[in-house]
Amino acid sequence: MENIDLALKEAEKVVKRQRASASKTDDCLDKLIQEVAEARKQISAPGANVNAMMRGLNENVNKRDIIKDIADYTKELHGAVNKLGKAVDKAFVQDICAALRPVQLDEGIIDQVIAEHLYQQGNFTVGDTFVEEAGISNSAALKKPYTAMHAVLKQIIAHNLQPALKWANEHQERLIASNGEVAVHAFEFRLHRLQFLHCLQTAGPAKALEYARASFGPYQESEMAEIQRLMGCLCFVRRPGASPYADLMAPSLWSDVAREYSRQCCGLLGQACESPLLVAVAAGSLALPTLLKLATVMAGQTQDFLTCSQLPVELELGRQFVFHSVFACPVSREQSTPDNPPMLLPCGHVLCKVSLQKIAKGNVRPFKCPYCPAEATLNSCRAIFFPDI
Repeated sequence: MENIDLALKEAEKVVKRQRASASKTDDCLDKLIQEVAEARKQISAPGANVNAMMRGLNENVNKRDIIKDIADYTKELHGAVNKLGKAVDKAFVQDICAALRPVQLDEGIIDQVIAEHLYQQGNFTVGDTFVEEAGISNSAALKKPYTAMHAVLKQIIAHNLQPALKWANEHQERLIASNGEVAVHAFEFRLHRLQFLHCLQTAGPAKALEYARASFGPYQESEMAEIQRLMGCLCFVRRPGASPYADLMAPSLWSDVAREYSRQCCGLLGQACESPLLVAVAAGSLALPTLLKLATVMAGQTQDFLTCSQLPVELELGRQFVFHSVFACPVSREQSTPDNPPMLLPCGHVLCKVSLQKIAKGNVRPFKCPYCPAEATLNSCRAIFFPDI
């Protein structure tokens, strides 16, 4: 991203330089035309010395540095264009094949992933065209749940929460089984809270109070503090600017509820809220520069980049790409279990317990971390637990 930002800045400089160069060149050409017109007028006079006039025109042009100025402006523009070219070459690598490994992929599975991505994003027209051309047989089954999901999302965007509330009520048991009763009740209350506020803004305090009496009863014990704040909004209907509850009216609450509904709905479908294809492409784009550099460094070595079983560098993608609690030991390549839990070293690296025991050969014997120069003992390592996220 840093290289791309640099290329964009260089592009802005080229645009500014081109405009300035064009303006200054136009001025120089106007001066040149003026000199030529004046010389032409003098040459056309009776008895004019043409050779002398041409020498005078040449001297005037050279004296005013018109041609030199045009060349200088053009040179400056070319210099900016060259810098832009170098920045683009640094930011965008045309041939990424060096970072690719020969992996056998099932084209049918890839086509299905693409189709699910299109339907999950709500691009139904494009998705229908794709599944038809790809020859996917179960396209109707792929499309149906996302059609229903986006129908509810469309209503949320239109500030109508009744379809979302109906959906939450119909799937309450499954939602509780996957998220827990507390989380589901909190989600339902968020829907009712936003519906109450929308009713207050559009229908007035009386209708809003009627809705609150009909809907807030099951949430009195867990959400009483929030319900009291909502009741306070009734006092500031005509003075929204002076309301201490203005945060409850933020437009972003609608997009937050839409996002939460998408997450809950995708969870019941067994899918991540974020498109797996989109996440994979984003992660790959972050890892690509490191992989390309690694392929260049390892070119010509005994162990080829395309055949090595383990990358000699770590690919740091950031916390936004941490999705689940499955941990695989980087030494043994085995997934952790209750009997072989992940262990945190003082230096911050994590290995499974069995791997540490093999390396340490004793509880108090110092050993070197396999991934950094820091030393530790088995007693200084602590078991860690990854929460479900």
